[in-house]
Amino acid sequence: MRRFPERRPVVFCLLVTLALFALTALSRFSFPRAPVGNIKRLPQKAFETPTGLDRVIEDLKSPEVLFWGLAILLALALLLWTGLWREAGFNRPIVKNLRLLWFPLFVGALTLSGGVFVSGIDAFVSAFLVVLVAAFGQELLFRGLLWRALAPVGPVGATILTSLLAGALIFGRTFTDGPWPEAVRLTSLAVCSGFTYGALRWRTASIWPVILVHTVFALAVDVAALGTVTYQILIILSTVGFVLYGLFLLRNRAVRADGGLAGPKSPRVR
Repeated sequence: MRRFPERRPVVFCLLVTLALFALTALSRFSFPRAPVGNIKRLPQKAFETPTGLDRVIEDLKSPEVLFWGLAILLALALLLWTGLWREAGFNRPIVKNLRLLWFPLFVGALTLSGGVFVSGIDAFVSAFLVVLVAAFGQELLFRGLLWRALAPVGPVGATILTSLLAGALIFGRTFTDGPWPEAVRLTSLAVCSGFTYGALRWRTASIWPVILVHTVFALAVDVAALGTVTYQILIILSTVGFVLYGLFLLRNRAVRADGGLAGPKSPRVR
């Protein structure tokens, strides 16, 4: 059974994605939405926004954070069980290729060019922690576990497949919990950004730079005060731009040779 991901990588990835949908249901069931019969009966505290540490704790107690926490545990358990841990990307990156992070970091900086919209330091810390858990969970799953399972199909194939699987998960989670236009928007961002994240995963031979880029970009989108023009430019760069940049980083065999599953090995001391 431990060699199942190597024998049936696509089936393995589909089964993991289905398991994530089950975790979605479990996390939402753990935080049921109780209807309010009469708002006049609610205490005054229910209408007050928590502040300080209380706000951070309250925002972390959510189905979203619980889901990604469970997803992280699932990914770690599967990596250990299948023996894929050593090539999942938890290693030192190829330092010279860290320069390739410039484009997604530039898009993140452009997103913040219109200013930041947060109500206080507690709101910023809360947003950062929520984004960090989600970004780490998504990258651990799709550019760590599933990427390693799909490695035999090559970096381009692994990039496309993991991007589509990430988009399927995001669409399924958001479509069942909100309006479909928002689900389409978030799905498009997940699929298109996956091309850049997947390409960076290969070219840097590590998952850490991808987690960094994903966290920075997601946090920027979450706290930015976007103007009309900036928003339109951001949509183009974070969809078409991310797809083209990812394909550019994996454009031919010679370029793809400058990367891999694991980072450079430390020299042996004799």
